[in-house]
Amino acid sequence: MVVANVLWAAAQLTFTKSSHDFGTIRESDGDVTAEFEFTNTGDAPLLILRAASSCGCTAPDYPHQPIRPGQSGKVTVTYHAKGRPGPFQKSVTVYDNAQQRTLLTIMGNVVSTTTPDDTYANQMGAGLRSKTRAMNFFDVYPTRTNRTRTLQFYNESDEPIQLAFRGVSKNLWLESDPEIIQPKQEGKVLITFLTAKAKDWGLHEETFEVFVKGKETLAKNNVITITADIWEDFSGLSRKERDNAGEIEVQQTEAVFSASAKMNQTKTIAIRNTGKGKLTIRKVANDLPDIFQTQLESTVIKPGQSTNLVVTYVPSANSVADLAHHLMIISNDPTNSRVIVNLRVGK
Repeated sequence: MVVANVLWAAAQLTFTKSSHDFGTIRESDGDVTAEFEFTNTGDAPLLILRAASSCGCTAPDYPHQPIRPGQSGKVTVTYHAKGRPGPFQKSVTVYDNAQQRTLLTIMGNVVSTTTPDDTYANQMGAGLRSKTRAMNFFDVYPTRTNRTRTLQFYNESDEPIQLAFRGVSKNLWLESDPEIIQPKQEGKVLITFLTAKAKDWGLHEETFEVFVKGKETLAKNNVITITADIWEDFSGLSRKERDNAGEIEVQQTEAVFSASAKMNQTKTIAIRNTGKGKLTIRKVANDLPDIFQTQLESTVIKPGQSTNLVVTYVPSANSVADLAHHLMIISNDPTNSRVIVNLRVGK
């Protein structure tokens, strides 16, 4: 009989409750935690193997040591309320060594406590606030459909305002919605990046100003920065067109300049077209043109021919002892349209 009792011994995970209602909680409270107490009502040690939540907004914690028969413990479930206004219901599944699965549920309603000052943190003068002063359009292709993104504003003043803009390039089309933003109301500007008009390649950045019409002199922190990464679209090329395209080969992908030299230093990097078609260098992207001056001898390279990229390091424009930088050579090579050349100043 003793042997039989040992063989049939098993742990039993028993919770005092399986759900918890937080009721109404404030978003500003941040994390809220519920405790689920349990007892091992079996006759063998209990071990919780894991606890899996239904989403990343819910974090469970549990004892990792064995629980003897008759002993108790607790599973805590934390809900990350910040940034998640509205009703919620989430679950945590508890797995134990008795091959049981227990479902624990939390629920509640998160009330937003954010104010316009929190949401629209950028003060732009004359009662105008914005959520951000930067807009990234990410990957843009000149031959594809225009892309539109939304910039949001808030009128904290006691009178209606109308937005006006200055310095908008031909690459952008702006439209206010609504045209007049009423007091204590939100508005938005639809910004369309006109892909076909962007005569640039690689990382593109431009700015414009926004202000309240008739109150230009009160504007502050009102510059909006627009960025996009402009790519050439090779997706429509046939296999034959790819095989007959130009191919870029860069003689060296690193150039090292002496940090101790006081005079300008020059390095020449050969670029060869190893393909069957014409190779066009679209751009040599360089974020430090004062320190590293570049000159490309030719932007069009016939098959089998080469051109030189001359890079001049200007020590007088550099205040950093050890400097690492890079150039990006952008071409119409469909298999390798962007080549990085690393530049380094050091010993």
